[in-house]
Amino acid sequence: MYTNIFRLKNSMYSSKSRVVGWIFTFGFVCTFFAATTAQKTLFNELLVTEKLEIVITTDLEAVMGDRNTNEEYEATLEVYSGRRSLSSWDIKITQRGRFRRKVCGFPPLKLDFDKDELKDRGLAKFDKFKLVTHCLDDKIIGNENVIKEHLVYELYNIISPYSYRTVLAKVTYVDRENSRNKVERFGLILEPTSELENRMNAEEMEDFVNPPIAETHAVVENQVSLFQYLIGNEDWSIEMMRNLKAFRSNQNGKYILVPYDFDFSGIINTSYAIPSSGLGLVSVEERAFMGNPTSNEILKANINLFIAKKEALINRINDQKRVTAAQKYYMESYINSFYSDLEALQVPLIGGEINAVEAGGIKK
Repeated sequence: MYTNIFRLKNSMYSSKSRVVGWIFTFGFVCTFFAATTAQKTLFNELLVTEKLEIVITTDLEAVMGDRNTNEEYEATLEVYSGRRSLSSWDIKITQRGRFRRKVCGFPPLKLDFDKDELKDRGLAKFDKFKLVTHCLDDKIIGNENVIKEHLVYELYNIISPYSYRTVLAKVTYVDRENSRNKVERFGLILEPTSELENRMNAEEMEDFVNPPIAETHAVVENQVSLFQYLIGNEDWSIEMMRNLKAFRSNQNGKYILVPYDFDFSGIINTSYAIPSSGLGLVSVEERAFMGNPTSNEILKANINLFIAKKEALINRINDQKRVTAAQKYYMESYINSFYSDLEALQVPLIGGEINAVEAGGIKK
């Protein structure tokens, strides 16, 4: 059903690979959580809020108008748990993004909170949030796409702690001048990058491209690449740092890559996604492996990790009550096709280097 572009060199199993896999997985997870501090943050407050609903009141016509402006708009953001009001904030919002900003019926937004107000309320000063809005005007499909992208972020949370956490909320956008002019949709709130940076005990590398392979955390990079292959996403690039964030670890100086923006992936399969013709793909459901070459030790360790996480990934999809049975079946089938690829490799990979993908690749 799904066409894949993936070439690996096979060799023999070794008990050494099992040890390497345990050390890699246990070591970087422990390092990550050792750096995590128990801070009270606005994102964490939203994360644990049941039946989260948000109302954003602003100059809605202006926000939805000119897509070429970076103008800030004053807004009020109210947080509810169901019908119970929890808090109200005076914030600034701006349009963000590139592709979705231009083609979507409603632009993605950046929410900028006041640091002093956060501090006065006993919260850490993590003030800038990305809000993934519905792209399509069709309410059902637009909501489905947002919910599925939230689910994909949660799937990567299962694979790696070096990942953005997300909060799904019902969002109502209200025009300040005419309260009858409103839009109600699901929205996806990303953990502030500064908060992720703090949790990882690392420093974000801004305006950064083409991280040197020798200075990049190879285990994490390969996990990113395998995950992108799993979900069928080619809308990313290590060289150009497209839809990736790089963080320099304060512990060992290695660059840690964290992916985001998954709406072009085959597992979500949005109507506006475009397949990568440069890779010879004709459908977004096709896959291509785009990671760096890595050692057989690292690849085997990460394959073991993905195999161990398969049940958790499938369960997370089936636990999402807001996704239809048909969508769950599609997403589960798509994931299973990835694991069929792993079985076809008949791995035992150890020793030497692999050529993870060749130009043009191989379709099968």
